[in-house]
Amino acid sequence: MTVTLERSEDGHVATLRFASEHPMNVFTTATLEAMLARVREVGADRDVRVLQVVGRDTVFSGGADLNDLGGLDDDAYRHYIATEYRLFAEIEALPLVTVALVAGPCVGNAAELALACDFRILTSDARLGLPEMRVGFVAPAQRLTAYVGIGKAKELLYGGRLLSAAEALDLGLATTVTDDLPGEATKATARYAGYAATALAHTKRGIHRCYGIDADPPGRAFDAAEQAAAFATFRGPDYAEGAAATLEGRRPVFTAPRSTGGPTT
Repeated sequence: MTVTLERSEDGHVATLRFASEHPMNVFTTATLEAMLARVREVGADRDVRVLQVVGRDTVFSGGADLNDLGGLDDDAYRHYIATEYRLFAEIEALPLVTVALVAGPCVGNAAELALACDFRILTSDARLGLPEMRVGFVAPAQRLTAYVGIGKAKELLYGGRLLSAAEALDLGLATTVTDDLPGEATKATARYAGYAATALAHTKRGIHRCYGIDADPPGRAFDAAEQAAAFATFRGPDYAEGAAATLEGRRPVFTAPRSTGGPTT
């Protein structure tokens, strides 16, 4: 995976790009670490007013690399999940406008990355969703529920279905759908870069307070609980079966009983 950070000539627009040779442009620990480092660069640069987050031209990202995850021990996986939650939180807390430019699939933790941005501009063939339940893994609920409400969040997370760009737009998960992603991005960044930077930062933080998002330190109210649930399901037999089935192209068969500990809180 190559992760780069580019700046416009005036320094007001930064573009974070990530691209790998994997057909689904998936995330590994190294990818998340590199992206987090670049996001921190943006946070420290007071000239930046807009951050664009961009994957490959035809695929934003298929999310986590299941082959990579399968080789992680407990400590390495805890580091992986902590890094991705820190990345999402720090993007969400940036005191500037953030825009995800999404082409093609945007799946799992890639969808969480996009939802952590202020705006999402999708190509008409984009697909967005959180299908973790389909592989026996916990589905992150906080961002999606804030956008769509509890009933629709249950439908989407339990079903694990990928939404079309039109459906995402109807639900407020996409800001714009276009067949000219570069052109729409240029128009949007020009508009957002003209905002009053201090007023924007205060307004954004005010909105976030209404949804339990803290800027200092960055994060959401239930991040620790979601990370604990992620570890519990990662080490459970259902995820092992779900990941294997996905990699083998078959339907998973889940047989493990519910944990006696009940839902993670």
